[in-house]
Amino acid sequence: MFKVVDPYKASYGVDDPEFAVTQLAQTTMRSEVGKISLDTVFKEREQLNVNIVYAINKAAEPWGLVCMRYEIRNMTMPARVQEAMQV
Repeated sequence: MFKVVDPYKASYGVDDPEFAVTQLAQTTMRSEVGKISLDTVFKEREQLNVNIVYAINKAAEPWGLVCMRYEIRNMTMPARVQEAMQV
């Protein structure tokens, strides 16, 4: 969920603000998840969400956008990872 705080920047700083924020959120989430262990991802999901919002806001400021909230709701692992965890 994001909000436009500077209409000028949002209009001229990026072609499609919604698409840009969505892509930024996905990239940021992957980056943040990649920094921590799988156990930590499941245990500290709320802190992970906070870190992602901070990173998004830092990157989206030149676009005049602010991320109000980001929530990882459901996480699924590839089958190979699930198999490896059951060994």
